[in-house]
Amino acid sequence: MIKPCLDSLKETCGQAPQIIVVDNSPSEATRIIVRTHPNAVYVPSPGNPGFAGGNNRAIPFCNRDYILLLNNDTIVHSRESIEQLVSFLDNNPKCGVAQGSGRLSHAGNTLAGCGSFLMPIGFMWSPGFNEKSNPYDQTHPCFAVSGFFMMFRRSILRKVGGFLFRSHFWCYYEETDFCHRVWLSGNEIWYVKTPPIDHLCGATSNQFRHSDIMSRYLKNLLFSLNANLSFGSRLKILPLCKTLLFGHSLFHLCKGHIDVFKSDWNALIRNRNEKARAIIARRQARTIRKVSDREIFRTILRTPPIRDLLKYFSANA
Repeated sequence: MIKPCLDSLKETCGQAPQIIVVDNSPSEATRIIVRTHPNAVYVPSPGNPGFAGGNNRAIPFCNRDYILLLNNDTIVHSRESIEQLVSFLDNNPKCGVAQGSGRLSHAGNTLAGCGSFLMPIGFMWSPGFNEKSNPYDQTHPCFAVSGFFMMFRRSILRKVGGFLFRSHFWCYYEETDFCHRVWLSGNEIWYVKTPPIDHLCGATSNQFRHSDIMSRYLKNLLFSLNANLSFGSRLKILPLCKTLLFGHSLFHLCKGHIDVFKSDWNALIRNRNEKARAIIARRQARTIRKVSDREIFRTILRTPPIRDLLKYFSANA
């Protein structure tokens, strides 16, 4: 998938952008494809550090003020998709991270999400995902955005602990954790309506078992909330989150869905095993915090409409 992605950048943007391609499974075939693009740099990655580690590996090679994360399963159709993100960051100094519009071309050109909000139960609500239209498909601040088409200021990294993603996350929830730390630093996250790019969403993850993906996602979600929320917020949100997860696991155990039961329990158990690491992360969060959770929640905490809430639980039932 990397060739059509790079070709689309070349066609829409010429040779202007600096492109860093991190290969988590180094091959000569990929190296040859990257060499055909004059401004692209091929970076082989020893082992497979996942989405989190791969992006972290790219940062030292980036020498521009703004960095755009772009999944390899995307196609950029218009230069404006990128230019509008640059313009938004230029004109909104409080914005540290912005995501442009995407469409799921393989799913009837539905929306690839309009940013995400944090629900009081600790999980995320992503309005507009896989829908034809949504009121949130307008420029607005949100809790987190997706890493498939995310632009951020390189200078923001030193304000959020000096790193992009937690490498031990490997994959799933790493960009949400990053966005949470950006909010703690006193900066903002925005969804920006731009000419959409195409995203094949899940083209890589479809190779893995859904239960394994959910186990890792839930484990990382619990870690991030434990690390980034203040003491008072943890007392309010984490018990609800864990109770729902516990109930979800028992529900599926009764239905004989052993894989789902195991994925939920693995997330809970692995989260407990990372207690020491979470304490270190919590101390770090205190050093970067510039605003209270109460201030952040005014913007990013949402209770979805009942229709969307039922859709969320039915999709994850």
